[in-house]
Amino acid sequence: MSISTLSILNAPKLSVHESQRQLLDAQKELSIGRHADVGLQLGGKTADAIALRNGFDRNSSLIDMNGLAATELDITQSALTSLIDLAHTFSATLIGARNAQSGQDVVKTAAKSALESLNSILNQTHAGKFIFAGINSDVAPLSDYFSTPASAGKSAVDAAFLAEFGVAQNSAGAGSITASQMDTFLNGNYAALFGAGAWSTTFSFASDQNRIARIDSDYSVEVSTSANEAAFRDLTMAITMAFDLGSGSLNQAAFEKIVDKAVIVSTKAAQETGLIAGRLGTAEKVIADSTQRLKQRNEILNREIVSLEGVDQYEVSTRITLLTTQLEASYSITARISRLNLMNYL
Repeated sequence: MSISTLSILNAPKLSVHESQRQLLDAQKELSIGRHADVGLQLGGKTADAIALRNGFDRNSSLIDMNGLAATELDITQSALTSLIDLAHTFSATLIGARNAQSGQDVVKTAAKSALESLNSILNQTHAGKFIFAGINSDVAPLSDYFSTPASAGKSAVDAAFLAEFGVAQNSAGAGSITASQMDTFLNGNYAALFGAGAWSTTFSFASDQNRIARIDSDYSVEVSTSANEAAFRDLTMAITMAFDLGSGSLNQAAFEKIVDKAVIVSTKAAQETGLIAGRLGTAEKVIADSTQRLKQRNEILNREIVSLEGVDQYEVSTRITLLTTQLEASYSITARISRLNLMNYL
């Protein structure tokens, strides 16, 4: 029988390489808590594990999307609260200024500030989306009423006033407008500017269609509102009439007619906004319930996945210790063999 140092030296190598591979697999299993090669361990049950993981990942994706929708709804609710507060504060200012000295100047100043705040709130963004734009979330819903050149909304109001009374709002001739004439205008041609059709062509770039989110595998819910809602059209109408229908040039009777109408409309707008908040609050509850169900499903799926793919941490630790000991012994033997020469066999 032929024996050489080289053949003796190479003999343990296959065993060492296999032990190294097993040690790496065991260390991986200890780290991730599952079999290093799931397919090899489960065989025919691998398809079951894949199906469970697909279900877990699908639920996790829905949970993440629900979180984003819930955050946007929370921001929207805060904006709606601001709009309700704006409507109430504006109404209170109107009532206080109705019979006050320089009341028209007070109202005009307050209305300008309120219109700027309204525009800012309805053009609010979150994660790069305009939250009051409906599905047109990449476009600001409202243009700046005070822009230069004049916005379409401002131009429409100016044109309607001139057509109705034959004078501009800041003209001295506005002082001859009677309360009855102003009432007719407010409830007629002026109100028509804020109807759904005219509003969408002169004031708003928003879509009537709200964004919808799939919050479960078979259920979706609206997760936004639109600047085209009657509540926001009404609030814009009330503030705009106080700011831009001749305040400062009107006689007291016509001015009081505007104030009284604006108070009624802004109060109505606050109530309508509250209804929108309630509707979105229902959506928030539905999303929260759905998220809870999805998390519960994932807890069940995770237990089933662990039962198939999981490893016994104690057994793996023991195996690592044993493999490490075997490798150290193999390294020691290999080192001894490498020091042998032909004289050891003679």
